[in-house]
Amino acid sequence: MRYLKFLVLLVVFVASMLFFVQNNQPLSTAVQLEFSVATMHLYSIPLPLYLLVLGSFLVGALVCLLVFLVDRIRLGLELKTLRTRYAALEDEALSLRTIPLNQPMNQSVNQSGSSTGQSLPGQ
Repeated sequence: MRYLKFLVLLVVFVASMLFFVQNNQPLSTAVQLEFSVATMHLYSIPLPLYLLVLGSFLVGALVCLLVFLVDRIRLGLELKTLRTRYAALEDEALSLRTIPLNQPMNQSVNQSGSSTGQSLPGQ
């Protein structure tokens, strides 16, 4: 599985590099970003388009990494609580196995007809 992930990442990397090499001129045009809220107007320095594309990709990758990290921590904590519960239930099952069976109750079941050859209702 690790090799498959590496192969997929390699293909994505090669495809993106081919895209950048083949579209060098259009991606080199300078772009100036503007952010306006009410009376406040902010402008960025002119940046090549490829830097904005790469920056957006990196920000998206970091956001995905953060989401996956939080999910992994949550699943790890859930696994820990489930293992604790499993151990407690296993201990309870072990303690229930050591309880002796009630002999008078077993004899009454045998006398109800299963050992004497009598048929039970519905059989």
